[in-house]
Amino acid sequence: MKKIPYILISTGDPAGVGPEITIKTIRSFVTPRVKIIPAGDFNLMKEANALCGTSHAFPLVKMNSLDDIKDLSSNNEILHIELKSDIQKGHVSAQSGKYSYNLLKTCSSLCLKGSASAMVTGPINKESLKMAGYEGGHTEILKDFAGINSIDTIFCIENLKIFFLSRHLPLKDAISLVKKENILKALINIDNQMKMLGYKKPVIGLPGINPHCSDGGIFGREEIEELLPAIKEARQKGINVEGPVGADSIYHLGIKGNFDAILSLYHDQGHIASKTYDFYKTVTMTTGLPYIRTSVDHGTGFDIAWKGHANHESLIKALELAVELVRKQSKPGYTEYSRDA
Repeated sequence: MKKIPYILISTGDPAGVGPEITIKTIRSFVTPRVKIIPAGDFNLMKEANALCGTSHAFPLVKMNSLDDIKDLSSNNEILHIELKSDIQKGHVSAQSGKYSYNLLKTCSSLCLKGSASAMVTGPINKESLKMAGYEGGHTEILKDFAGINSIDTIFCIENLKIFFLSRHLPLKDAISLVKKENILKALINIDNQMKMLGYKKPVIGLPGINPHCSDGGIFGREEIEELLPAIKEARQKGINVEGPVGADSIYHLGIKGNFDAILSLYHDQGHIASKTYDFYKTVTMTTGLPYIRTSVDHGTGFDIAWKGHANHESLIKALELAVELVRKQSKPGYTEYSRDA
């Protein structure tokens, strides 16, 4: 068989919506020249398939390794990662946390070895992971598996990319990081990352931190003392950055196409804007890993887990993005993004 790129779907916390949204996605997802491989407990996936009412129309096939692949055009071959203990669906537990960690470890190992080109991750639960003795979430765990110091998490909503100056910090600590040197470093990184993604001349938007960008210092000094100096120096380095723009407007302008990327100055500034615009179609991608990783941008949905009602749009978007990036990576002469086109 001709080798084509493999994209793994890590089905996430077994007690959550991950198995269900995976089944709903793979049964209808059609893409040539890429092999989609869900990874999870085969019996659990069969149960999710029955829940979705597709057991007969979409029978699953069990694989114990990637060597067992028989059909490169199908999405129904499941890489079996055994769930060795009972779980209570819809609830936090150490058992689910341990399984989520081991599932990620297996998928990460395959990607790091080059056996797979990309990983799409379903939702995991940080509380369950902590109960199992693991700290952090996807980003921290995958970074540790890869043995690297830092990676970037980017939100993708339509054609807009949202980067973050800081993420999981108390708000008062996040605001303390809004300093010229941190912003400049982030702008340089965004410019580099966007060019690596194919943007020839990325336009970066920088929001303000204070209401109305402080109205000339009335509501704070950060725009004057930190943001504007960072913008000035970034422009001197050839970076196309605009701002500061009011945080209540900049994300709307970005989605309209005024910016290719925006630097969110703290976690919720970017999260609220993107999820309010379209909760289910916001996806996450990670740069800095030696493979492509995209993800849903929602949680495990324990309140609706295993009831057949979970929305799988975010996983479809995450998978579509992974396919696009894999094809771009493997196809010389892939059309670049350009605002001048």
